[in-house]
Amino acid sequence: MGWSVNDWLFAFLVVLNVLCSGGWFWLWRKTKTQPERASQFARILTATLLSTVIPFVTLPSNPPFQPNHALGIGLLGVAFGSSLSLWLIEVSGKSWLGYIGTLLPFVIPLAIYPGNPFPSLLGFLIGNVLVWFCLGKVWHSRALTVVSLVAAIGLARFHEPPTGIGKHLWQALPLSLSIAGWLGVGGLWAWQRYWQGNVSRLTSAFVPSVLLLLGAAFMGYWGNDWRFLTMVLLACFTAAIAQEIYQTQLRDLTVLLWVGLLVISFAVIPATDGLRLLGGYGAALASVALAWLAVGQNDERTILIQGANFLTTFALFRFFAEVYPLRTPRADLYTHYTFVGFLLGATVPVMLMRWMEQKQHFVRDLEVGFWSAVVPVILGAVWGVKAVAGYLAGGIASVLLVPPFNSPTLFAGFATALPLTVLVEPASDLPRKIRIWILVGAAIAFAITLLVDTFVERLGTRNGSIIPCSR
Repeated sequence: MGWSVNDWLFAFLVVLNVLCSGGWFWLWRKTKTQPERASQFARILTATLLSTVIPFVTLPSNPPFQPNHALGIGLLGVAFGSSLSLWLIEVSGKSWLGYIGTLLPFVIPLAIYPGNPFPSLLGFLIGNVLVWFCLGKVWHSRALTVVSLVAAIGLARFHEPPTGIGKHLWQALPLSLSIAGWLGVGGLWAWQRYWQGNVSRLTSAFVPSVLLLLGAAFMGYWGNDWRFLTMVLLACFTAAIAQEIYQTQLRDLTVLLWVGLLVISFAVIPATDGLRLLGGYGAALASVALAWLAVGQNDERTILIQGANFLTTFALFRFFAEVYPLRTPRADLYTHYTFVGFLLGATVPVMLMRWMEQKQHFVRDLEVGFWSAVVPVILGAVWGVKAVAGYLAGGIASVLLVPPFNSPTLFAGFATALPLTVLVEPASDLPRKIRIWILVGAAIAFAITLLVDTFVERLGTRNGSIIPCSR
């Protein structure tokens, strides 16, 4: 039996990533005398290798993995896109060109799996969070643009397209908004480089906003639904207000603006036939706009990234609710499984982030990434979907506590919960004794993690061999 197109694509992406790994290894060897650059290349090499090896686990077509290697191809696509992005930055010295590598892989799920891009999008989410933990703050802006776009495309899939537009084009429309945001960042860079030098705060907000509104207008034209433009306009307007408030002593109140924007995205306004935008889709589009607005900012990036994180986590939660419809009885805070999950979701990412910052070295980053991803999966195995839903809802609340640039601890739980809950959820129906043993196994694994961390830290203190943190 011959290979299918998907088999060839999987193999082709593996070869590309192996070649990229070879290139990063060569640069790492070449820059060993420059510890900072060598550390950066070692991290990139690790991210590329992990993203190349993990997809082989997804080759079986049994749940949660899909036929045609969709999840694995998504992972490989993100790995290659990340390498391409970093290569473009390394060669050209222009940061905004690197976004080509983050946007180009989205062609794969939209072109190869137009009827069901969902599994491949999950591969994008997992691979992007993996690269994020390896590279740290360097990758934050790119990671956020990818995650917000994954949420937007994913939510578009779960709803019928507007009249007069095909389902395939409907799913691809959020990509046009991201491309517009990228062009806005490029225009801002050109303005700064060729005309004015230093760019004022007004200009840095105005140029990307205009391009984003044009992208939203394009979505409205093709989708025959101008609510897209309304939602992006509200996001840009809210971002402008947040930037002004950030300059005052009332900066802590800006979080209320993001909550208000979220409420508006669900409001019903008769004059516009409602801004509900298909239950969470409006919030997803607003998060895409805010993620790109944050790219072009300097001092005000923090507040815009907080807003983008808040709306993106909410969109991913809606994504989870669509994938795993809640069974009777519903999962709410009256259910102790959901309540405990909510408390863990609001606190665990914060504690892991603080643990990661205590000793900033690469092994600690990988350990934090592992446990950020594993905790919701363990909850799903012990208490089922209700507990996972509570954990992810708590993650939305923890956005307000975690510094914006350390948010991979927030998104790792979404990255694993979306594809793996279906795999572990049947374990929640097992006898209580078996589920207690699952918790005991998790506790033992965490103790081993602490022992490994202590050993590596002492080893690094002795000979300085630990790869330092890049944040």
